[in-house]
Amino acid sequence: MNDILNSKSPEMKELLSLIEELKIYITKGIKNQKLSLSGEQFLDNNELCKILHVSKRCLQDYRDRGLLPFYKVEGKILYKTSDIQQLLNDNYNQAFAKF
Repeated sequence: MNDILNSKSPEMKELLSLIEELKIYITKGIKNQKLSLSGEQFLDNNELCKILHVSKRCLQDYRDRGLLPFYKVEGKILYKTSDIQQLLNDNYNQAFAKF
């Protein structure tokens, strides 16, 4: 009986494959992790454009009209995630039930 596993056994190949998948997920998670300041997370223009599927010009229009609060530090614009959530909540429209 040969119960010893080696690197060519199907079980080891599957285990190594799962470890590689896990490594990819962990790497993506670390890359996408946002640090917080006083429990608040911040997004820059590029990140918010991707999330909302809008252009940078559209975000500037929201800022100019006072719809979206922001911070400007040395030319870098940052948005609090809680402010973005509030903007979305304030502009939520309930669907109408059709009979």
